[in-house]
Amino acid sequence: MGNETTIFQYAFKEGLWAVLFVSLYYYQLKESRRLQEEAKQREDKLTSFIHDITKQFAILTQQYKNIAQDVNDIKVSIRERKGGTP
Repeated sequence: MGNETTIFQYAFKEGLWAVLFVSLYYYQLKESRRLQEEAKQREDKLTSFIHDITKQFAILTQQYKNIAQDVNDIKVSIRERKGGTP
């Protein structure tokens, strides 16, 4: 906070426009930091969501493979009962 005080003291010596400029500059810096933090939080949430979706997709893929194998086994069993060749 010491640097800000020094900068504002110089700005006061230079006049109203300098004070307004420095105030706007500091406001813009703080706002930029806040927006960056919000963007980081949003990015973290999206990354977590993507990881969760990836895990769910892997589970669905395995379930699909299991169902496909079960269907294939049923087909083979039906063919064998009919006396056909697989």
